[in-house]
Amino acid sequence: MINRYACFWGVIFWLCLYARLQAQNVPPVTIPQGHFLTDSFEIGRPFRFALSFRHAVTEDVLFPDSTHFSPFLLRETVVLPTRTADGISVDSAVYTLVSFSTEPQLILRVPLYIVGSADCTTVYSSVDTVFFRSKLLSARPDTLQLRPSLKVVPLRQELNYPVLLVTLTVIGVAVALIYALFGQALNRQWTLWQLHRNHLRFLRRYDKLVGAIKPETASDLANQAVVRWKRYLEKLEQQPYLTMTTPEIVSQIQAQETSVPASPGAVENALKTTDRLIYGGTFTDESGQALQLLREVAIRTYQRRRAVRTQSQQSEPNTPLSESV
Repeated sequence: MINRYACFWGVIFWLCLYARLQAQNVPPVTIPQGHFLTDSFEIGRPFRFALSFRHAVTEDVLFPDSTHFSPFLLRETVVLPTRTADGISVDSAVYTLVSFSTEPQLILRVPLYIVGSADCTTVYSSVDTVFFRSKLLSARPDTLQLRPSLKVVPLRQELNYPVLLVTLTVIGVAVALIYALFGQALNRQWTLWQLHRNHLRFLRRYDKLVGAIKPETASDLANQAVVRWKRYLEKLEQQPYLTMTTPEIVSQIQAQETSVPASPGAVENALKTTDRLIYGGTFTDESGQALQLLREVAIRTYQRRRAVRTQSQQSEPNTPLSESV
């Protein structure tokens, strides 16, 4: 009887000892500790959240990723080295968060995953609260009257590209239509206007030289006036008047059937008088009359050239314009 009781209590003793040894080897299940490193936050300003978990050294633990921090946004994660002592490992991480919520307070609780042979076991961290801190004045002002502000704020001007494109298109179409309808007439008028402008320019410069002739400056100014006269006729008639002699110039004027205010002999005498004025420096009353006669020749030549060009453009509207004088 005594041996039977002794065996029974011996088995109970060994079972208790085995259970105690197993309890020492298996660490108790703990709750992951999560807490904010600050008690309040501002909109758009980063703040930190620390997370740590004690577990058996033989367990693999997965910490949460960016999808588990709602309503916060995860900006940065810093993982700390694992610490192990007496079969217990401690994993830690610090998360940098940011929030754009205006709720008075926000709570956060994140999941951790213990990797098993078949699946993962989810363990949630402790809950922590953070409070919203606003920089706006919470107290309402004593008056609702608006305070005027006279500060002028310059605004940057912006170009309306669609309107600009439409305007340029309309202008381009209008110009094309005008040119298609009146292009030839406009070209004729432009050519005649250039011819008239060059004629007025010649008369102005020629009269200025002739009017400034004095006995002491007769030779130089007369030479400049005659050279300008020859160059002007050369452009009008497309003939080399600058290299022609006096008889050749008179013959060319007669060949062009230019209606001059005097006989060809008078034109020849006028050219000879200007030659004596240029090379001899002899200034007389005949010198002024000779220069005036050359001016009249240029005017009649211009009038004949203008009439010929007007008739040619009207009879042949598609003929390319010749070089303007």
